[in-house]
Amino acid sequence: MEEPLLFIPTPPIYYIEVEAEQEEPFLEESTSVYEISRAERINPVIAKQLNYFSQPARKKAGRSLLFNLKNNERIMGVIEEFDGFNVKIKTSQAVEKVNGNDILSILTVNKTF
Repeated sequence: MEEPLLFIPTPPIYYIEVEAEQEEPFLEESTSVYEISRAERINPVIAKQLNYFSQPARKKAGRSLLFNLKNNERIMGVIEEFDGFNVKIKTSQAVEKVNGNDILSILTVNKTF
């Protein structure tokens, strides 16, 4: 008996029947769109200003910002971080975290602190 031209000696093959695998229940992901309530939204003008002044090139310009808050408080400093709702403002003494909804206006000041 002749061997075929391409013969690869391998061990014999055994077929083992496997029990049916249990399927996990299919959990459908929620695709609902939830709207943010009005209380959580920041004034769009203030949000644009915060995005503009939080850019790295604006931080290096040397301008300080004056934040007028709802409680008649004024904070002078530079935006360190803006995450969409909260603003970290670096002042001469410390870093203050302010909710974006509490900001009434943002003014530029040519003073460095």
